[in-house]
Amino acid sequence: MKVKYIFLEVRKSKNKALIGLFFTFLTISIFLINAGYYSSDEYDSFVQDRIEQVSKNADDVIFEIKANIKSDNENILDFQALLNESIYPVYIYKKGVLSFWSDNNLKLKYLEDKLYSYFVEDVIQKDDSFFYVRKSNIMVYNQDYEIFVIIPLIIERDNVTSLIPNFVNEFVFGTKEMPRLAKFNITTNYKSIYTKLNKFLFAIDVSQNRSVELIPWSYFVMSIIVGVLFLLSALSTFVTNYINRGYSIFPMLTIFVLGVISLHAIVADVLSSNIIKYEYNILSKIDDSVLEQWDSLGIIFLDILFAIIIFRWLSTNFTSLFSIKSIYLLEKKFKITISVILIVSFFFIVAGFEEIFIHVSAKAGDLSLKFSLLDITVPEIFAQVIIISGFILMGLIAHLFFKLICWGLDFYSKSLAMLISIVIVFAFQLGYDTFNILLINIIAIFIGITLLLDTPKYLSIGKFPAVMYLMSLIVFFSLLGAFITENLQIRNDEVFKQKFASKLTENDALLRAYLQETINGVKNDNQIIDAMAFLNKGRATVATKSIKNDLTEWFGNRFDVKINISFDNGQTLNNESSYQQLKENFYEKQKPKYGLNSKMNLQQGTFSYLCDIPIVDRFEKTDTLGFCLIALYPKSLTGKSFKSTILDEDFDVNFRQEEYSYAIFYRQELIFSSGDYNYSNSFLKETYSRDRENLVSSVEYKGYEHLMLPGSNNRIVVISSKRFAFIDYFKSFSAYFTVLIILIFTIFNLVNYFRNPNEYRRSFSTKVQLYLNAAIFLPLLILAFVMGSVMVNSTKNDVQRQYLEKGQTVASNLFQNNEINKLYSNDDNLKLDVLIDELSNVMQADIRFYNRRGKLKAASDIEIFDENLLSKEINPKAYIAIMQNKQTRLVLKERIGNLEYNTSYIGIKAFNTGKVMGVVSIPFFKSLNRFDDRSIEVITTIMMIFSILFLTLLPIVHYAALSLLNPIKLIIPELNRITLSKKNEPISYTANDEFGQLVGEYNKMLAKLEESKKELDRSQRESAWRDVAKQVAHEIKNPLTPMKLYLQQLERVAKSDENPKLMKATKMLINQVDTLSGIVTSFSSFATMPVPKRETFNISKVIRENIMLLSSKSDIHFSDTQIGHDVMVEGDEKLTARILNNLMLNGIQAAKEDIPSKIIVDLYENGEKAIVTIIDNGMGIPEDVQTKVFVPNFTTKETGSGIGLAVAKRGVEQMGGSIWFETKELEGSSFFVEFLMTEME
Repeated sequence: MKVKYIFLEVRKSKNKALIGLFFTFLTISIFLINAGYYSSDEYDSFVQDRIEQVSKNADDVIFEIKANIKSDNENILDFQALLNESIYPVYIYKKGVLSFWSDNNLKLKYLEDKLYSYFVEDVIQKDDSFFYVRKSNIMVYNQDYEIFVIIPLIIERDNVTSLIPNFVNEFVFGTKEMPRLAKFNITTNYKSIYTKLNKFLFAIDVSQNRSVELIPWSYFVMSIIVGVLFLLSALSTFVTNYINRGYSIFPMLTIFVLGVISLHAIVADVLSSNIIKYEYNILSKIDDSVLEQWDSLGIIFLDILFAIIIFRWLSTNFTSLFSIKSIYLLEKKFKITISVILIVSFFFIVAGFEEIFIHVSAKAGDLSLKFSLLDITVPEIFAQVIIISGFILMGLIAHLFFKLICWGLDFYSKSLAMLISIVIVFAFQLGYDTFNILLINIIAIFIGITLLLDTPKYLSIGKFPAVMYLMSLIVFFSLLGAFITENLQIRNDEVFKQKFASKLTENDALLRAYLQETINGVKNDNQIIDAMAFLNKGRATVATKSIKNDLTEWFGNRFDVKINISFDNGQTLNNESSYQQLKENFYEKQKPKYGLNSKMNLQQGTFSYLCDIPIVDRFEKTDTLGFCLIALYPKSLTGKSFKSTILDEDFDVNFRQEEYSYAIFYRQELIFSSGDYNYSNSFLKETYSRDRENLVSSVEYKGYEHLMLPGSNNRIVVISSKRFAFIDYFKSFSAYFTVLIILIFTIFNLVNYFRNPNEYRRSFSTKVQLYLNAAIFLPLLILAFVMGSVMVNSTKNDVQRQYLEKGQTVASNLFQNNEINKLYSNDDNLKLDVLIDELSNVMQADIRFYNRRGKLKAASDIEIFDENLLSKEINPKAYIAIMQNKQTRLVLKERIGNLEYNTSYIGIKAFNTGKVMGVVSIPFFKSLNRFDDRSIEVITTIMMIFSILFLTLLPIVHYAALSLLNPIKLIIPELNRITLSKKNEPISYTANDEFGQLVGEYNKMLAKLEESKKELDRSQRESAWRDVAKQVAHEIKNPLTPMKLYLQQLERVAKSDENPKLMKATKMLINQVDTLSGIVTSFSSFATMPVPKRETFNISKVIRENIMLLSSKSDIHFSDTQIGHDVMVEGDEKLTARILNNLMLNGIQAAKEDIPSKIIVDLYENGEKAIVTIIDNGMGIPEDVQTKVFVPNFTTKETGSGIGLAVAKRGVEQMGGSIWFETKELEGSSFFVEFLMTEME
C-alpha cells in the first residue's frame, strides 16, 4: 500500500514538478562541480592535486614492496607476493637487470632513458610520451634493488589507429582529451607541476579550456533528462486537469506547446555544450545525409523521448481534444479521406523511421571499435535504445491514428479506406521506389487486422484482449527490427567488401611507382654508399632499418619486408642467405634482372616484388660497390593468423575476413579462393557480364551476395557473403521480440497495477493467468539461463583446450630435436628466429619464445615489440604459473590497445634435466571473437525458442485459464439467482473433478436450503399460531368460568326439581365447557411454553409412571415392555412426562371401534441416544395428512385442539432430541421419541 500511495502522490502535478526541480538542482550542482576547473586559472591546480595523490599512492606501493622484499628469506624475488602489492606498474632492477615486472607494458629502458640516474620522483619524456616515475632503493642481502613505479601520463603514438589509439591518464587529467605537456622549452601558455618537495616535474598547456569529470558526466546527462521528463509530465498533468475542469482547450494547448518547446531547447543546448561533448561520442556531430538535421545521436534520442510524451498526452486526452460527435457528423467520404491520409501517413512514418534507425545503427557502428559480437559498446546500446524508443513512439502514433479511424468508420468503409491507401502506396513504390515490398505487405497486414478487428478498443478493456493487441504491436515492431538488421548488415557488408577488395586488389601502378622512387632514393643514399664503400655493416644496418620503416609507413603491414645488402667482397649484411640465394628464391626459373621485378602467386592471386638495386660509387660511376635487395612478400590473408597485421590501420578488415569468402580470377580463370563458398572456373561466366567487366558490380547467386571488383593485370576479385536468410530474420525478430515483451508488459502491468491494484487482488481470472504464465515461462527462463551458462562455459573450455593443444604442438615441434635441446640447455647462443618463422608459417599462428628468465628470445610478430606495444618480458602471471607454480600450460586474457585477446603459454622442459628451458607463447587475436560467435549462437537460439514458445503458449495459457474459469462462470449466475421465494434448481455438471465436487456441495446446499425454507415456514406458522393461541385463550377463558358456575348452579336446581331433561342438558353443557376449558388450557400452554429445563432424569421411571396412570382404565391393554434398567437422559422431566402421556392418550383415542386398545411402549439405546417407541393398533394416519401431523391446530379428533403434537415436537427438539412417526392406515401408528443420554449423577 505504501508503494501505491507514493505512486499516486507522484502522479500529482505538484509533486512531479518538485521532483523535476530536484533533479534540475542536481544537474546544476554536477555542472558547477565539474565546470569549476574549466578555466586556465584552475585546471593546473586540479592536475597538481592529482599528481600529489598519485605520488602518495606510489609511496604506499613502494613501502609494501620493500616490506615484502625484506621478509623474503632467500635472495630471490617472490613474483606472486610482489604482484599482489602492485596496484601500479612496478619494475625492480638488480644491478641494472630487470628482475621483477608487474606487467609486460614497460615503455622505458634502463639505460636509454637514464633510469639509473639519481632521482626520487620525476616525469620522463620519451618522444612525445610522458611517464611519471617514482624511484626508491633498498639493500637486502648485500643486493641493491632499484624499485620503480612507472605510471603513463600520456602516450602519443606516431601511427594512431582505431585499435591502438593514444593514451591519456584520465585520473590525472580528468578528461579523455589529449593535453599538451612539456618538459623543456616552456612557453607562457604553460603552467608548471611540481612534486610535494617543490621539484619541477612538467608543464601543462592551459590555454584551452577542458572539461573535468569529477562527477561522471553520465550522471549529469541522466539527471537532466529525468528532471525534464518530470517537468514535462507535470506540465501535461497540469494542462490535462485544467482542460477537464472546463477551461478552454486552445489556451491550455498553447501553454503545453510553449512548455515543451522551451524544455526541449534547454536540454538540446546542454547536450550540445562543448564542455561535455568531447567526453561522449554519442554527442558528436553526425556526418550523414539522412541524419543531418540532428546534431548528434543524443539529440535524436531526446526528440524521440519528447515525441513519446507528447503523443502519450494526446492519446490520453483524446476525447477532450477531438470532438467525437463532429467526427460522426462528417460525411462518409470525408471520413474515408481522413482515414486514407492517416493510413498512408503511417506507411511513410514507418518507412522514414526504418531509414533513420538504419543510419543511427550505422553511425553507432562507426563510433564503436568492435572486435567481438559480445563487445557491446555505449553507442551501440544507445542506438538500440533509440530504436526501441522509436518503436514505442510509432506504437503511440498508430494507436492514436487507429482510434480516429475506428471511431469514424464502419467495417466496409474501413475496408475501402484500406484498399485506397494500399493503391496509393504501391503507386509511390512504382514511381519512387520508396518502400520495401515485403515491408509494405507486413504493414498492410498489420493495419488491416488492427482496423478490421477494431483492436485498439481492447486496450481500455484490459486483460487478454489488451494483451493480444499489444502482442500484435510487438510482433510488428519485431519484424521491423529484423528488416533494420538486414539493411544494416547489407550496408556493413558493402563497406567491408570495398575495404577488403581494395586490400586484395592493390593499386599496382601506384605501388610500382613508389617502389621505383625507393630504388632511385637508395641509389643516391650517401649513407648506403659510404657504408658499402667502407664495408661498414653497422651503418648499413641503420640504413636498411630506415628503408624498412619508410616502406612500412607507406604500405602499412600488408607486406613482409626483407632487406639485404651484398658487399663487393661477397659478404652480406644478413648472414642467413647470400645475395645469389635471395635472387634465386625470388626469380625461380626466370632470368635475373636489375631494378623492379614482380611475380604472382597463382595460389593466392597476390604479387610479390623484388628491387635489385646496384650501388655505384659517387665518384667512380663505373665502380659497383655491391647490391641492395628489397623483397616484399604479401602477408597471409587466409584469416587463420594475423602475422602482425595488428599494426595495420585496416586491422578491422583482417579481423572480420573469416566471415566472408573471396576468390581471385586471373584472365577469367580461378587461381585462388578462400572461405565457405565453393567457387569454380564457370563462376564468372555465369555471373559476370562482358559489358561491365571494368565496373564494380554486385550480384546475388546461390544464396550469396557477390561483389566483383576488377583490378589491374587482368585480375578480378570476388568477395562473397551469405544473404540474409530466414533464420537470420528470425534471430533478429526473436531478439527484438524478447526485449519488447519484457519491456512492454512490465510497463503495462505496472501501470495497470498502480492504476487499479484491487483488480489484481480480487480478480481470480487475473491470478489464474498470472500463475499459469509464471508456471510455464519462469521455469523456461531458468532452464534457458542454466542451459546458456552451461553451453557458454563448455564453449569457453573447448576454445581454451584448442588453444592449449595448438601451443603444445608448436612446443613439441620447436624442441623435438635432442641436439637443439642439448645446445639450449648449455646456454649456447642458438638463433631461433628462422625456426620460429618457419613454424609460424606452418601453424598459421604468431609464435613467441621466452627464456627461463621470462625474456623474449624470438618472435614471429617481432614488429609488435619493436613498436613498443608490448615489452620483451613475459606476462608476469604466466611467469608465476610456469616458473614458480610449475604449471605446464595456461591461457591468459591480455590486451593491446583496444583489443582484448587470449594467449596460451606452454612451459618447455629439457629432456635430460626436466628443468624449464623456456616458454612458448601463442597469441590468438580472434579468440574472444570465436568464443563470442558461439555464445551468440547459444543466446540467439534460446531467444528463438523463447519466442516460439511464447507465441505458441500464450493463447494456450489463455484458453486453459478460460477452461478453468468456465465452471466458476457457470456457478456465479446460479448463485445470483438463489431466492427464498421460489424453488432453486440444482446445477448440472457431469465432470468428476474438483469443480464437480464444488457443484455437488452447491447442490447439497440447495437441498439444505429447501429444508431450511420449510423449517422457517413451519416456525413462522408456529409463531403465528402461538400469537393466535394466546389471544384465543385470553378471549375464551374469561367467559368460561362464570358460564360453568352458572351451569353447575342450574344443575343443582334441576336435581332439586327432578327435571331429567334439564339435568341432561346442563350436564352436556358442563362437559362442553370442560372441553372448551381443556382446549383453552392447551392453547395457553402452547403459547406460553417455556424453554425446557436441561436436567438429568430417569426416562424409564417416567415411562413406568405414565403406564401405571393409564393402565387403570379397563379398556386399555399395555403390552409387556422391555424397559428394565434405568436409562438416564438429559431434558425436562415434567415436560417429557406430559409428551409421553399425550402420545399414549393419542394411541388410546385412535383405537378402532369394538376392538380393545393395545399400546406397546418400548425403550432401547442407540449409541449415545435413547429412543422411546409408542405403538398403537389404531386406525393409522391417512397419507394426505401425514405432513400436517406436527402442525399447530391440526387434529384428526373431533374434540382435539391440534396443539399436543406441535408442543411435543417443539419440546423434544428444544431438549436436543427428535420425534417422528411411522404409520399404516387401518393397522396403527408408531411414534419414536429420541433423547440424549447422559451419565448418572
